[in-house]
Amino acid sequence: MTEALAQAAAASREVGDVFDAVLGSVEDLGGRAVTLIRAASRPDRAAVEPLRDDAAALIGRHAALVSGAGFVAAPGLLADAPMWLEWWQAAGTSPAERLVVDLDPASPGFYDYTRYGWFTVPRDTGRVHVHGPYVDYYGTDQYILTLSTPVLDGEGFLGIAGADLFVRRLEPSVLPPMPPGAVLVNSQGRVIVSRSARHLTGALLRGLDLGTVREAGPGEAVEGDGCVLARCGRLPLFLMSRRL
Repeated sequence: MTEALAQAAAASREVGDVFDAVLGSVEDLGGRAVTLIRAASRPDRAAVEPLRDDAAALIGRHAALVSGAGFVAAPGLLADAPMWLEWWQAAGTSPAERLVVDLDPASPGFYDYTRYGWFTVPRDTGRVHVHGPYVDYYGTDQYILTLSTPVLDGEGFLGIAGADLFVRRLEPSVLPPMPPGAVLVNSQGRVIVSRSARHLTGALLRGLDLGTVREAGPGEAVEGDGCVLARCGRLPLFLMSRRL
């Protein structure tokens, strides 16, 4: 292995560990949702309300990174709400507050979460996903990422469990191990954090071929077209450690 590949692999493992720790907690939250729904003869909003404590605990456990977390129900799952978010947010040391959005399809402000990748990708693929970076217009007006995992009861899709991470909070954790000039991108090649003056958060790196590294294991690096790429943890996140 060349020095560039070894450096990229080592950096990607450190970066991946940061995200995998949060993802593990999100998966635990999803498991708790399954338990609560199974215990209810006719699941409703009251059945998933105890997830407030689990979401608050997750936010507290990862307070340096996570701004919100919760469970989002598949349409029709709950008897008394066609759609429902049991999603909680916290700022600093303030108690967690439930995110309130307009779930009335007849309303001009209808928040149809079934259109967003953080919901549709886990639903359609059965895999964990990271959505963003994007501006959170429904909460913080800041760049965030949403990590999400499908909540399944056997083969039945119950919804997703997820967590929101502030991009600015990520930087102190993931920038130090990244080589100078490196960028962290999502599966579309959009920049999440950057140690390159050429590439800012949110920029799309066109022509970046992630095909080979998508199939690589976490912490494995490959040589791409003029760059070195490495898979970061279990999520579809990739470190590009050499400029195109």
